[in-house]
This record gives sequence, structure tokens and C-alpha cells, in this order.
Amino acid sequence: MSDTFYRIKENYAKVKIDAQYTIMSSERDSVVLQSPLAIQLLDTISNTQVTKEILVANHQDYNSTLSDILITLHQLETEGYITENKPLFTTEQSAYWEELGYTTQKLAKVFATKTIGVQTVGTIGTEALTTFKKACTDTGLRWSDTPSLIIVLTSDYLHPELSKINQSAIKNNTSWLVLKLQGTTPYIGPLMTPSVSDAACWKCLQHRLVLHDQENKLYQALAKTNESIARPLVSHPLAQQWATSVAVSELVSWLYHGQNETLKNTVIALDTKKSERTLHTVVKRPQCTACGDSILVEQHPSPITLHPQTTVADNPGGYRTVQPEETLKRYQHHVSAITGVVPYLREYHPVANVPIYNFGSGKNLALQSSSLFWLNLHLRSANGGKGRTAIQAKTGALCEAIERYSLMYQGKTYTISATYATLENAIHPNDCMLYSDAQYLDRERINEESTKFYSLIPIPFDTDTIMDWTPVYSLTEQEFKYLPSCYCYAQYPATDEKRLYAYPDSNGCAAGNTLEEAILQGFLELIERDAAAIWWYNRIQYQAIDLSTAANPYIDEMVTYYKSIDRSLYVLDITTDLNIPVFVAISHNLDTNGKDQILYAFGAHIDAHIALERAIVELNQLLPVVINTKGSYLTTDTIFIDWLNTATLDNNGYVVPLEGIQKNMQIDYPKLCEATVYDSVYYCIDSVKKHGLETLVVDLTQPDVGLSVAKVIVPGLRHFWRRTAPGRLYDVPVKMGKLRQPHAESQLNPLSIFI
Repeated sequence: MSDTFYRIKENYAKVKIDAQYTIMSSERDSVVLQSPLAIQLLDTISNTQVTKEILVANHQDYNSTLSDILITLHQLETEGYITENKPLFTTEQSAYWEELGYTTQKLAKVFATKTIGVQTVGTIGTEALTTFKKACTDTGLRWSDTPSLIIVLTSDYLHPELSKINQSAIKNNTSWLVLKLQGTTPYIGPLMTPSVSDAACWKCLQHRLVLHDQENKLYQALAKTNESIARPLVSHPLAQQWATSVAVSELVSWLYHGQNETLKNTVIALDTKKSERTLHTVVKRPQCTACGDSILVEQHPSPITLHPQTTVADNPGGYRTVQPEETLKRYQHHVSAITGVVPYLREYHPVANVPIYNFGSGKNLALQSSSLFWLNLHLRSANGGKGRTAIQAKTGALCEAIERYSLMYQGKTYTISATYATLENAIHPNDCMLYSDAQYLDRERINEESTKFYSLIPIPFDTDTIMDWTPVYSLTEQEFKYLPSCYCYAQYPATDEKRLYAYPDSNGCAAGNTLEEAILQGFLELIERDAAAIWWYNRIQYQAIDLSTAANPYIDEMVTYYKSIDRSLYVLDITTDLNIPVFVAISHNLDTNGKDQILYAFGAHIDAHIALERAIVELNQLLPVVINTKGSYLTTDTIFIDWLNTATLDNNGYVVPLEGIQKNMQIDYPKLCEATVYDSVYYCIDSVKKHGLETLVVDLTQPDVGLSVAKVIVPGLRHFWRRTAPGRLYDVPVKMGKLRQPHAESQLNPLSIFI
């Protein structure tokens, strides 16, 4: 006969009402039992040491058949009310584990067979280590010299010693968990398991953490060290105890189940101020130098082949291959201020009861610096998205942040070392940048007075200097050309940021669900900015569009809204000889007692109706700056503020429409090509080719992100930043009959585009 007696499990209390009703009560719920046999058996089990054999032998005492006894016992066990297993923990602890879904018998076996080890890295106080070890011991965890898991307590997730631990773990196929129990926001995880193919390693995590630690990057550059900047020790038992409890709970789950989806590729952050627990995805980087294959980014790129694809032509904002909801769903795991490439997604300055939506997504990660020279010019740079719907704006902000991240030099890429003079198919970078000789000659003064990173003038290009060159694919000639890598990527390594051949430039850089989609968006940005520069710097007046002919309820609503806040809303057609619609939406204050406060924004697209809507949506992104501000503006940009305070329609006649007939959206804008991404890209390529311009593309898509990103380059197209070399800026207005003769450089608009 067995000496293992039945008992009621510790996470249940038996509450007998009468012979007819018994309640089995747990911490979270209660169940009323009405089976007379079940009630009788529970009474016997709770009052007497009894085994299954005893109950079977005395089944006649319950006026039931043997079969009924066995079935009822099985049901009570299955429901979790009774067990034959011996208690292995205290009554209270057994109740705790059972309530969480653990079987105490299996858990005890796990604690007996799976052990842990602990290491410390950095400044770990004795109290924190003692607290953690005691919690593990009290839980039942055991220590050994050959542990199933190594736990690393650190004061800094970027401590250099963690790199050595990571290398050793990968080499020896050892699982390890990193913890930071100190600070106001302790970190737990990820739990790194080299044997699992899709598990990220510490090197993957380090890459993302560094993105959000610009101050440390600056310190390391100035101090010429790989050590992290010293930071004060912030610690309290409250934070340590909370973090320890969470860490041990998650650790037990991993040991018990053999996996833990919460700890896998995740950092748990505990905000002690908000009493909030958040999860931050750690993406396994396929190109990781520790756990991945760097050949993914180091090999020569393949030629770019464009493919037809399904196009969502009625998608808000332009042609896309999927709706914005799907894009957001696919890539929102990249949103995290700790481990993501998108620090956050947050609506800003919403306009009540009006479909104007603007979202921010954090700092522009492509604009970082390792020197004081222009760091301050970047600190306020940010990513954002706008739209006629909230989801469109939110997805746009996400994609722009990923685009800027992808533009960054990541430390590994295919390049060729050569001089311009010796490299076949090399392109001079100033054929793309288009700085004038006068700008180069006046470089020192311009840079000294610059308050914007985009107004900095690089040093003249040295054609005899050996440097890195990046292959860029010509969609026009179906072959690779070469541009200096410092032009193609942001933050390309340089010994002196005051003496660069090119500064970071996202012009023509765009993200898309497919590479073709990204190329189209980047191309349209080039077309838009080329037209904007020709309009602005030559101060040309253009025709306005009769907005009522757009037959667009959203635009009608915007016209009504702007009028209700005493502001104008009109749109000028600034399309160039390239024949791709480009519009500028303009608004000014209608209150004759106030300043004009002129706002302007651009939009371009193959479909004129989409271009029109884009311009107005872009204008809406600026509108909060000047409305409901009670005498001040929602910007600290001194150039923008000066424009709002001093610019007038009288002094800037080019922002005023030409008098006469307005353009009709239904008549004046014929269909240019089929409404697909593929056909639109080829229309753009052919349009610029007719004017002797070549289309180049760098595929910037990063393996650790997945969203396609392309940088489109068309040497000769103008940036709307101040680039005043000879070319289209001077020639197109004459060609189109807007000017009788080209302006001299000194006659161009002295004000630079700043929006």
C-alpha cells in the first residue's frame, strides 16, 4: 500500500456550506461543488490521512460504485483541488506556485537539477548582491560551479567586460542573463541563449543602446577612450527588491518551461517613479559581428531590379503596397527609447475636432556628432510624420525614424579605396551637392555664422585624395557608378568634422514596404525640392489652383477650418520642366492688425491630386506653431521666428499667386502613367533622362530592420537648401519662360528655405 496520502492542494481552501454545497475557494476565484460524492470524498481527504487504495477498498461507504469513485477522484485531481504528491514547499509557497500554474512536484525537480551561477561587472554594492542571492536561495534555486545559467549583475549595460562574457557564452554555448538592479529604472534581460538561432546576443543589444547614448559617444571622442562616462551611483533597496523579485520570477519560469518569451530578446525596464513595467524588444542583428554574419553588409551589392507589384493607389498620402496599419504592425517592435531605432511614437500639438494629425518619433539618429563643432545644431533635430488620419501620421513618423537610422554608417559596408582620378565611373560629389565657387570661397564665414547643420559648407573636394567609395546603381544605365562614402552615409568616420567633403544629407532618402516603393518616395522628394529651389531662390510667381475643383472633402474641410481661424489657404503650382506635379501650400494671417506669419510647405506626386493633398498635409504639420500660442510660437528656431515676425506678402511677392485664371484639377492635370509604384518609378526615371539626368540608387535597407530604405540620387537636381552652383537653378526659369534671362548668383533670394 502507498504511504502517499491525498491532500487538498495548498492554493485551495475547502469551505463546506452543508451536505449539499461545498465551495473550493482560491485567491482569485471560487467554485461551488454540488456533487454529493465529490463533497464526501473531500470531507474524508481533509479530515483523514487517506490513499486511493483506502478509498477504493471502502467504496461501499459512499454508496457509490468503484467506477464512480475513481472517476470523481480523477476529476478532483484534474481540476487541481487534490493531489497525492508530498508537499515540497511550505504551505504558503506551494499555494503561490500552484496559483501561478506550476506543478510543485515538477518545480522541485527543476530546482534540484538546474543550477545557477552569478558574476558581477562594474560597481555592484554588497547589499544588492546579497539581496539577489538571498532571494534566489529563498526561492529554492541552487548554485553550482557548472550552472545551467549564468547571471551577470552589472551597473552598466555597456560595460566593456560584458563583451568578453558575450564572446565566451557564444563560444561555449552558455546561456546567460544580464541584470541591472540599481538606478531608478532597473533592467532585466535579455536572457541570451546562443543555442537558439533567433536569439539576440549582448553585441546586438549594445548596438542599439549606443544609439541612445549620444553624450557618452561625445565623451569617448573628446577623452579618446573606450570607457563609458562616469555616472553617479543611484540605488535604493526598494528598487533592488522589486527588480530582484521580477528577475527571479522570470528566471524560474525559464528554468521550469525551458523557455521564456518575456525574457527572450527583451529588456524588462522597471520605472520606479511610475511603478511601471515595460518591455523593450532586442532585435537579433543578422549582420552582428558576434552572433551573425557580417558578410551580409560587407559584400558588393547586387544590381537593382525593379518588379511590378500590387499598389494601394487610394492609400492616404500616395501609392503604397500595403495600408499604413499593416506597416505599423510589422515594424512597431522597433519602437523603444532603450533598444529601438525609433525612440517613441507620440502625437504632438493635436488640433481639437479637426483632422490634423502630427506624430513625433524622437531624435534624428542620423544627425549625431562626436565633436562639439556641430553637436548643438543636431540636439533639437527630430523625426516626425503627418497625415489626414492618425494612423497615416503615426506610420509616417515610424518610417522616417527608420529611414534616418538606415542612413547612418553602421560600421560595416562594401567600399572601394581609390582617388577620383583613378576610379572608373566615379562621380564628383559636387555634381550632386551643387555648391558654388563663391560658397566654397566664403566657407569659413558661412560656417561661423551657421545655426543650422544644413547650411554648413564642406571643404572643396580633393580629386587626388585616396578615400572610400560606395557603389551606387544607375537605374538609367543599368550599371554601378561610385560616389564618396562620406556623401552616401551619415556619420561616416572622419578625423575632423570641421573638414568634411560632405555633410549628412537625407535628400532623396525614403522608406517603403518594398524597395520600389522607397525609390518612388525618395525620387518624389528630389523632384519636389528641385522645384521648390527654383521657385524660392528665383522668387517666381506661379498660378494658384482652384481648390474647389479638387473635389476632395478633406481639402474642403481644411479650407473651411483655416478660414475659421483667420488664415488663408491656397496652393501654387510650381511644377518644373520635368512635368511631375509639385505644389506649395501657403497660409498667412488674415487679421490686418497682426503679422502675416506666412507658412509654406511642399508636395509632389505623379498623381496631381495626391501631390495637392500632400502639400496641405505638410502645411498642417506647421500650423500648430502659430495657432493658440498667446503671443509666442511653438518653436525655438530663431530663423523661423524671425520669418514669422518680419516676412510680409508685400516683400515676398513670390508667395502670392499670379493674378488671372486658376488651375483646374480636373482639366489641367492629365494622367501621366498607370497608378502603380512600378510605373511611377519608371515615369520618373524617363522624365529626368529626357533632360540628360541620371537616376542613381543606394539600397540602405538594414538587415536588422527589414523596412526597405533607398537613397535616390539624381546629379543636377537642386536641393532646396542653399546650393547655388550653375545649372537648373538658373536655366529652368528661362527655359520655362518665367524669366527672360537667368539671375546672377548675387540676385538670388537672400533668404534660404528653412522649413
